[in-house]
Amino acid sequence: MMARSLADWLTHAERVHPVGIDLGLHRVRLVAARLGVLPPAATNVVIAGTNGKGSTAVYLEGLLRAGGRTVGTTLSPHLNRFNERVRVNGHPVGDEVLCGVFAAIEDARCDTTLTYFEFGILAALLTFRRANVDATVLEVGLGGRLDAVNVVDADLTIITSIGIDHVEYLGSDRETIGAEKAGILRRGVTCVFGEPSIPVSVVNAAKALNAPLLRYGADFSARGSTAGWYFEGLCDGVGVSFDGLVRPSVAIRNAATALQALLALDGRSAVQEWVRDSADVRLPGRFECFEYRGAQVIVDVAHNPHGAAFLGEQLRSTNRSGRTLAIAGFLQDKDAAGIVAALDSAVDEWVFVGTDGQRGQDAAATASKAGLVSRASVAHGALVDILDGVVLRLTPLDRLVVLGSFGLAQRIRGILIREAPGRD
Repeated sequence: MMARSLADWLTHAERVHPVGIDLGLHRVRLVAARLGVLPPAATNVVIAGTNGKGSTAVYLEGLLRAGGRTVGTTLSPHLNRFNERVRVNGHPVGDEVLCGVFAAIEDARCDTTLTYFEFGILAALLTFRRANVDATVLEVGLGGRLDAVNVVDADLTIITSIGIDHVEYLGSDRETIGAEKAGILRRGVTCVFGEPSIPVSVVNAAKALNAPLLRYGADFSARGSTAGWYFEGLCDGVGVSFDGLVRPSVAIRNAATALQALLALDGRSAVQEWVRDSADVRLPGRFECFEYRGAQVIVDVAHNPHGAAFLGEQLRSTNRSGRTLAIAGFLQDKDAAGIVAALDSAVDEWVFVGTDGQRGQDAAATASKAGLVSRASVAHGALVDILDGVVLRLTPLDRLVVLGSFGLAQRIRGILIREAPGRD
């Protein structure tokens, strides 16, 4: 049989199972056992949450690498290439590696069908075993309890945040969603919770499993300044603090969540130096700043009200004196009105655009669902022309933020990267 390219394997993975999303662990656990990929490393961290998972994952990855470990990391979804979902020591693995592990999974699955995401997670786990990594940082794709990542018994779990999203799979309130995400908890294993407001369902799940719970705002916290950031947390029940840390490229709260996780895993020894060495880690599309034709453009994948509220916090924390304009495009199944309401106090003017794909919608429908009539306009045509038109209206003190979907972020980044050599 002719060797398959990565594109061929990904097309195959999309077609094997009759539905795209089919939550459950039986299929992936069965094939994982045949492949012998559990556990994937000596130390394994599983991260769930509505928002902030990717940023927390890459910052923890950087911390672990700075401490001398080899690290395998999964991210979901990708912005540009599938390879971004499987990282070893901070770098996406190559097509040849992925083709090899996909072939092994195909042989091992026999008559067991797998979803696209299950193929991807098994590919990551097998890649990490073959690379003999010391630790893994595994980002949950959807929910937690029934997500394919949950076949891994974690040595530490993280829940970054709980917001309303994917209600058709997870429920429509924070308590129900919290219970689903708490499905990654394990008996006696510490869970780090990354925001101040915690659902009772998560607290109860931790108590039932005798799993120590470390909460942002109660057990650990952080604050930032133009000079850097300050962290307070717990290590073996004793308070610790670090001052004068280099300001991270990711959101400070996510960095603090990762740092508290590292303290829970490894203790205080050498942690401060590790933080200094890992400060430059970044994740595309998460409050990512570009200079474009003399203007500041921020790209963020915020696509639900919870993520939009957090984006608003980040925008307000920068204390710019000029206006903030937004280019926004949402998929049909997203809460456009909720996203706009959560962010509106930080935005002076909205420009709504269309989104692509089966779940996409045109600019007029987006604007109608957003429910905002003042300070808003609808833009049609090529995205680069829309971007240029908005940028022309900015003064040197103004800025533009682009948000609403991974697809829109990907398209805008492509335009911006062409103007900023060396960025990818």
